[in-house]
Amino acid sequence: MTGHGLVIASRAVAGTNAGGTSGDLRTGEVFASDQYSQVEVTSVRLTGTQWIGPVIRGQHRGLDGYVGIYFWHHGRPELMLFKRSAGNWTQLGHSYNSRPLPPGTRLKLEAVGNTLAFLLNGVQVITATDSSLTGGKPGIMAKGTASADNWAGGDAGFGVTYASTASGIATYDVVSSDNGYGAQKLRVLRPASPAAGVAHNFLIVLPVEAGTSSTFGDGLATLRALHAEDQYDLTIVEPTFSIEPWYADNATNSHLRYESFVTQELVPWIRQKLATTGREQIWLVGFSKSGYGAQDLMLKHPHLFTVAASWDFPADMSSYDQYSGVASSYGTNANFRANYQLTKKFVADHATPFTRSNRIWIGGYSLYQTDVTNYHQLLTSARIVHTTSTPTEMAHRWDSGWVPIALAALYHDSRILSPGR
Repeated sequence: MTGHGLVIASRAVAGTNAGGTSGDLRTGEVFASDQYSQVEVTSVRLTGTQWIGPVIRGQHRGLDGYVGIYFWHHGRPELMLFKRSAGNWTQLGHSYNSRPLPPGTRLKLEAVGNTLAFLLNGVQVITATDSSLTGGKPGIMAKGTASADNWAGGDAGFGVTYASTASGIATYDVVSSDNGYGAQKLRVLRPASPAAGVAHNFLIVLPVEAGTSSTFGDGLATLRALHAEDQYDLTIVEPTFSIEPWYADNATNSHLRYESFVTQELVPWIRQKLATTGREQIWLVGFSKSGYGAQDLMLKHPHLFTVAASWDFPADMSSYDQYSGVASSYGTNANFRANYQLTKKFVADHATPFTRSNRIWIGGYSLYQTDVTNYHQLLTSARIVHTTSTPTEMAHRWDSGWVPIALAALYHDSRILSPGR
């Protein structure tokens, strides 16, 4: 593309010459760097190479900013996302074949942290990662005599948008500055025929791999095969992450704050959007790195999580780079040792809420039998009430047979605890 158009502030925009539009950024308001801009398609159809679209983080009278465009493309319309830097255009992500859009179609572009998302009527169609532009203001940009209507713009933040449902599992797109480097997925499995007399609760499945990879099995699919959502009346939630998650806040990268994402964004969203009684407990389940993360989350946030199950996890980990990929989660060894290492002092410092009621189940083994045994002794020395399974070797996977044992333990322990604990 060549440089056409300037960001403007009115609710509708029309070009003043063949090359582009004129106008200015909003000047009377202050916006956070996380922001959105939205326009609606009008009844006046575009022609030729005309385009219209929202702008975010616009600066220097439109020479810098992120631009999402509805490009007519000589009758082959598509949506595209660009970064404009010093007037030069760089496409981000892929093009989306939109076909002609009817009047009233909403085009929304948002930036949260380093994640960009272009939405068509509330559905993400293009996402990208870029952090080269910050600050600026939202607005509109157009080429030629193209027009749009009903502009809206302002500050943005954590957002979840519904995408689709397949085999009973609803998938959502998630934008978060704490769970950055692109939009992530959130899968939700709700009970269809819950067992009578069983209280409704939430179960967060903590994945062990980045994205939707399933080298070690699929946690949500494993639970669905067990009909866990109906047997235990559970709404089961599984987020995704851009790197292998240890559920920590990185000390050097503000876009990898997975502890904050789970506790400050995901949990409140679950309670606000998925609750049926308002008294639901939140359970955690994980293994390997997510088993380690489940223990950190449980011990540090006993007011958020009711019970947690961890299987075959490296509880004896002593350095933030002991295993491949771990360093990118913690950032520094000092951060790991001060805030996440499962030492005798760490466990003792967080023991009080767990000395009367059983809220922790641990089991194994495959790779980390000694680690789990040592952690059992660590919990015992801190007088933390917990249970362990009979040591039985199983494959280091979601679907090797340990999940139903963990679920039964979580359900047993949850029934003794007060709702909402």
